[in-house]
Order: sequence, then C-alpha cells, then structure tokens
Amino acid sequence: MSHSAASNDRERRAHRAAWGLLLAFGAACGGDGGARATGPSSSTSPALAAAAVSVVSGSGQTAAAGAALPAPLVVKVTTANGSAVPGATVVFQVTSGTGTVSPSSAVTDASGQASTQLTLGANAGAVQVTATVQGTTISTTLSASGSTVMPPTVTCAPAGAQSLAPGQATTVSGSSVCVAGAAGSEFVLEPFNTASDPGARAAVTVQASGVDPVTGVLASRAPVPGVSSDVVPDVVGAPAFRDAFEARLRLRRIAELTPMISAARGWYAARTSSTLRRSVIPGNVSVGTVVRLNANSDLPCSNPDYRGGVVVAVSGRAIVVADTLNPTGGFTTADYQSIATTFDTLVDAIDTRNFGQPTDIDGNGHVIMFFTSAVNALTPRNSDAYVGGFFDSRDLFPTRATRDLPACATSNVGEMFYLLVPDPTGMVNGNRFTKSFITRVTIATVAHEYQHLINSSRRLYVNTQSVGFEEPWLDEGLAHIAEELLFYARAGLGPGRDIDAPTLRSSTTITNAFGDDGIENFDRFGLYLQNTVRNSPYADNDSLETRGAAWSFLRYAADRVQPAAQETLWQKIVNSNAVGLTNLRQSLGTDPAALFRDWGVMLALDDVPGADARYQMQSWNLRSVFAMPNVDGSYPLRTTPVASGTPIALGLPGGTGAYLRFTVGAGKAGALSWNALPQDVLVTLVRLR
Repeated sequence: MSHSAASNDRERRAHRAAWGLLLAFGAACGGDGGARATGPSSSTSPALAAAAVSVVSGSGQTAAAGAALPAPLVVKVTTANGSAVPGATVVFQVTSGTGTVSPSSAVTDASGQASTQLTLGANAGAVQVTATVQGTTISTTLSASGSTVMPPTVTCAPAGAQSLAPGQATTVSGSSVCVAGAAGSEFVLEPFNTASDPGARAAVTVQASGVDPVTGVLASRAPVPGVSSDVVPDVVGAPAFRDAFEARLRLRRIAELTPMISAARGWYAARTSSTLRRSVIPGNVSVGTVVRLNANSDLPCSNPDYRGGVVVAVSGRAIVVADTLNPTGGFTTADYQSIATTFDTLVDAIDTRNFGQPTDIDGNGHVIMFFTSAVNALTPRNSDAYVGGFFDSRDLFPTRATRDLPACATSNVGEMFYLLVPDPTGMVNGNRFTKSFITRVTIATVAHEYQHLINSSRRLYVNTQSVGFEEPWLDEGLAHIAEELLFYARAGLGPGRDIDAPTLRSSTTITNAFGDDGIENFDRFGLYLQNTVRNSPYADNDSLETRGAAWSFLRYAADRVQPAAQETLWQKIVNSNAVGLTNLRQSLGTDPAALFRDWGVMLALDDVPGADARYQMQSWNLRSVFAMPNVDGSYPLRTTPVASGTPIALGLPGGTGAYLRFTVGAGKAGALSWNALPQDVLVTLVRLR
C-alpha cells in the first residue's frame, strides 16, 4: 500500500475510532478531588522527579481463585522530599504466581497515586505484583492470594423452577435461582454492582448445574434488500497514546488550575469593562487582523507555544483564527466563513439551548475557533487515530497574579477551543488529512468542545457555589450528548424514535449525518460493551469505554425520566453546584442506582420482543444499529457462557455488570448459585428467547 493509500485508510478508520480525543477541559481536568496547590503566586509547575513508590492500599487481599480482588492495588509515587508526583507512568506486572493486571500501566493522578486491578489465576496460591515507575528502577511489590472457597452447587426439580416468558426479567433475591427450561430457550443471569464508588469491587462467584452454555453474538447483521454496503467507516481500536494524552492533560490541569479557582472568581467579580483584555481579539475585529495565541496543550500555565494567527472569518457568534504555521492546501477564507456560519445557525443554537450560555470573559461576544497545526502535532506519526481538537480550561483564567492570589500566566483569557487543520501532504508528523475529511469531522468536534466550554465557564463564574469542575465521566457524557443532538438536527430526527438501520439508510441526508455526527458514540459505546465487567459509566477516568457508557446511560435516563423536556434535564446537570453522581441524583430527581441497574438489563433486552419498556433504549434500536456491517456487524455485548460444574469468578467495580449466558432444555430445570454478595449487588434473571 502506498503512503497515500495508507493515509486515506487511516482517515477512513480514524473517523470511527479517534473522536475520543475531542479533548476538552472536562476530559482534561474534570473532578475536584486531589488537587495539589502550586504556590500562591506561581504560575509554573516545577518538573517533579520520582524518587520512591510505595503501597497505598490493596496489598494482602484474598479472593476466590479466578476472581478479581475486591479492591484495586494502589501505589503512590513521590519525590525525595515526599511530595506527590502526578503524571508518572507506573507499570504493573505479575512476578510470582498466576493472575492478570488491568491496566498493565497507569498514570499517577494529582495525589501521585496509580492503581490496577488484579484478577487471580485459576489455581489457588500466593500472587505477587511488582509496580515499577517507568523509565526508572524504582519499584515496590504487592501481594494477594487465591482460595478455593466456592458457593455450593444447587440442584432443583422442574416443578419448583422459575418460569419466564421471552423478554421477561426478574430480580432474584437470595443466593440461588432455579430456572425452568423450554425448547430453544436462552437466558442471562446478570449480577450488577450499583455501588456509587467505582472502586468498590464486588467479588462474585457463580456455580451452575443442569444448564448448557450459549456462545456467539446476541444479534448479527440482517441483510437489507437492495443495500450492498454502508457508507460509514470501519471500526478500529483506540491507540494507547490518546488515553495517555488525555490523562496527562487532565491531571496537570487538576493540579495547577484547581487552586486558582477562588482567585479567578474574585477577578471575574471585580473586573470592569476597562479591565477586559479587548486588545487580544476585540468584538469588532476585522478579517486579516493578526493575533498571538498560546497553543501549548501540555503545560497549562507555563512554557507557552505562542503562534501567530490571522483572523479569517467573523460571524455573529464566532471568530475564526488560522495559525500562520498551518500547512498549505487547507481551508480557504470561504471555507472558514462557512464553518463560522454553521456555528451560528446550528451548533450555538443546539448547545446553548441544551446546556446554557457560555461566559464572555474577554468581552468580545464571540467564541474563538483556533485552527492550528499544533493540534495536528499531537498525533504521532503513522497513527490510526488522531487528536481532533481540544478545549483548554486555562484560557478561562486571568494571567496576572498578585502577592496573595495565583494566576495562569499563559492563558489566552477568552472562550475558545483548538481544532485540527487539513494537511494534504502530511507536513506535520507525516499524517495526511484531506480538506474534505477535516470538513466532515469539524462541526461535530465543535459541538463536543463547545459543551465543555459552556460547562466549565458556567461552573467557574456563574454557578459560583460549585465545588469545582464537573467529573470527567459526566462532562464527557454530556459532550457526546451534544454530538448526538447535532446528529438529530442534521438528520431531521429526534430522541425517542427507536432509530434503526433501515432509518439510517433511508436517505443520504440521514446516512451522512450519522457518519459525521452519530457513529462515534456507537464506537465508544461498542468498546464498553465488549468489556462491561471492567468499565463503569462513572469511572474516575475519561477513557473511550467510560465515555461510551456515560453517553448511553444519559440517553437512556433522559428518555426514561424526562422524555418530553430533555433540554431542561441537560441544563440542570450543567448548571448544578454538585458534581458526579450527586449532581445526577439531584438533576434526575431520583436515585440513579436503580436506573443504572435497569440500564444494565436494557443492554441485554433492548428491542427483544416482550421486554418491558423500562428495559428499552427508546431512542435507538441497539441491535439493529450495531449489526450494520460498518458499525460492528453484530451486537458487541460480551456474554460469558455458563457450563454446569465450571465456576465463574468475577470482580465487579461499582457501575458494572456481567452477562452469564446459558440454556436449559425443555422439561428440565437448571440452577445457579453464588456467594454472599454486598447489598449493592443486584442479580437479575433475563430470558432472551
């Protein structure tokens, strides 16, 4: 394959898999815990050298052989004087006994901590895990052990067995269930951990008798007459560089910017029209004006990467700036003006109606879109994915510190975000991006980043009782809702319509809208469905799996709780002084734990005939959409076959569930039993067919 062909293939595949790097402040520094002050008047974070790594928690646990430990293994990296080291990579490795760690490496958070989950091997015995700071010889060890304690095997007779109709689900109390079989029947037993703490892992071990395993996909592609292919790109996995980039950006901003929030609010309250930095980009700026903007995405408040930018378009709500270092062969002035106009007429209308108005700290009445090759430079050479753009919260902070109050010296002091540019010859890192491709992905990128800008600016300067910025999972989930709302607007559709594959193929307008604005949510969600036992929709990260699950849950919850006025719900979530699950509880007006459990059951029962409405995704026919050949080709929910006499050991973090799949013959009864479970773990029996 020629270099050009490889580049085109990367573009085609990246359009499916790389939107997870539509980074934003929510991705970069959502959450309010563990912030580390940088000093009252300094805007520079010194580089911290790792000198030691120590065990924080998790060592010495015992669990059933084959099960995940109930709690993660946590270590802390510190300097020689004991200060926490954020942003260091810790590598975890099983060095004695049998077991697996996930992840195999993790980046330390603002408090210098990194964690992994150990799943014990099938054999009982001691296990040792070594944690090493990458690039050094600094290490420590943690221990665990596996036991052979299993729940008792239960048998039952058909006369006393639980009988379910296809599509029916029932919550199981106690520690076992007896299931009546039928010809062609298929069942799922789903334990779901509703604990609000995603780190609260529940060890679940299940035994079975009288059942047979069921393998294969839950739903595969159904042929559509007259349709030979789809026009959406193929699926690829998510390269690790994106998660590392996101984690680094988010953690550094937590450490550096959170201590400045109080000072920033004081600055904002005390400012007057004469103190606004109108000299940066005033509201009456004209096309052709040259400005200087910091494009450093690595360090928020130091080591600026100042770029010259030319104002190339001005609309009612947007000022578009093009980096003078951008590659040739990119957007024309007319292209930029078209993007600005689309922002005014489509994106701004959608995002402000659903999430609220952004602030206007620079007094120019516009949002600045900086198209810069600095974004292109974030994508490594020969990558299958790309960084599509980012919003940096540092630009919402003032630049001038006082003796008592810190500031961010390299802030651009304005509502803005940064966007990828066309690079048809691969000038930056050899990665070719055609103008047509960047044109397709830009508007959805803008909708995503604009939600982050609105969310962050309002939490800084409007909702001033807020404890801090929104937690990453919820802020990212809302940004992906913004993408979905853009799809609805462009396709002429809306929520609650159970959109399926035939609908998505019904017109060129709808097909193109899904390819540009809708399919990325399914990509991220599909990654989550492939490993529900390890990924929580409210995990303390902004991985693609977490984002996909968070988007899916928010869509399900809105359809279920507030189907008629969803704009009101989104605004409640954004304009809350609470964060995370507390915010969700207040905004939904109900405890989300039960909704999360029902959502988990929905993942197995959506669009199964006979299923109750609460187990349906009202807006999407998941099986139909995923079965499109260029989405996944089949419904990707991973299930675990259950076989009689073979125990299954699980470790479920808060917000996760497992799908144990089996069949029972006609006229027979099967039984499943499990160990004593925490009260947060709810077990549901589902009949699929």
